[in-house]
Amino acid sequence: MNKRPRPNHIFSVQKIGWIIVVLLLFCIALLIGYVLGFSHAKEELAKEKAQTEKIKQIATIDQSYVPVAKSKDAAQEREIKRLKKELEEMLHKEYAEKNGMQEAVKPHHENTPKNEKSPHPPPPKRAIVSDAKGSKLVIIIDDVSYAHDVESLQSIGIPLVMSFLPPNSIHPESAKLARGYKHSMVHLPLEAVNFNNEEAMTLRVTDSEETIAKRISTLKQLYPNVRYMNNHTGSKFTADADAMERLIKVMKKEGLIFVDSRTTAKTKAPDVARKLGVRYIGRDVFLDHKDGVGNVKKQIQEAVAIAKRHGSAIAIGHPRPDTIKALRESKALLGEVQLVGIEQI
Repeated sequence: MNKRPRPNHIFSVQKIGWIIVVLLLFCIALLIGYVLGFSHAKEELAKEKAQTEKIKQIATIDQSYVPVAKSKDAAQEREIKRLKKELEEMLHKEYAEKNGMQEAVKPHHENTPKNEKSPHPPPPKRAIVSDAKGSKLVIIIDDVSYAHDVESLQSIGIPLVMSFLPPNSIHPESAKLARGYKHSMVHLPLEAVNFNNEEAMTLRVTDSEETIAKRISTLKQLYPNVRYMNNHTGSKFTADADAMERLIKVMKKEGLIFVDSRTTAKTKAPDVARKLGVRYIGRDVFLDHKDGVGNVKKQIQEAVAIAKRHGSAIAIGHPRPDTIKALRESKALLGEVQLVGIEQI
């Protein structure tokens, strides 16, 4: 007997049932995945939000932060300026040595003896005044060559006479710096006995009056306001009567006055000035031949004492840190005399 075939609808119901089960499982899996994914996303979102809040806080602090200006200590500023100056001088010296140029001049080069402990050439003899009231002191600062020299000297806050070295390849701006100063001087390079690293265009004892005239004329063009010139080194030149006569003759014609730095006790400047009928002016004190603020202060005291004793005095220093500090710290002492220009003594 033949079996009857199963009806098609039974097979269809089974198939549909399995499809539903699969779909349910798929939906459950999707739901679980969604829940888990949402939870993870929520966590990530929370982290992102927290990070954003931190960034906002930092930005707020940044915007509201105003840096507090640190008060500048005056002494520290001066020290920085001093170190800058020393560094600049060192660089100039290195540049000069590298290019075969002259070394920056030191104060002891102004004096004839090689031994720094040797006494300075004495000041000219003068009458003693009975009343020290109104005594006047001229402080000349030699070797002014750079902008930082001028700035340092101005910072002291007392009347000084700056004596500028003629421009050369190492300090080409010295003449321009002097243009703003009515009472500036020229620090005239003259031949020395013991000094090899001389400035360019140094006048020598063998130079003719014509050569000297050309040099002085050039300097007058470079320094149109100049009225006085003092010698830079010059221990050999100023000790030579003939050379000094040629120089002072030329200067007299040009309306200039020679100021004797007295780098040698053998100077003939007083005799020549007398012979040519011009006034003699000479240095009384070197302020900074020896290093050290204390040494400079002693010399300042000496300059003030001479000014009181004779009614006037001339002191010569250099734009060095020790000298500048000593002058700044000696204002009370310097207040006992009048600090003036050369034309006022």
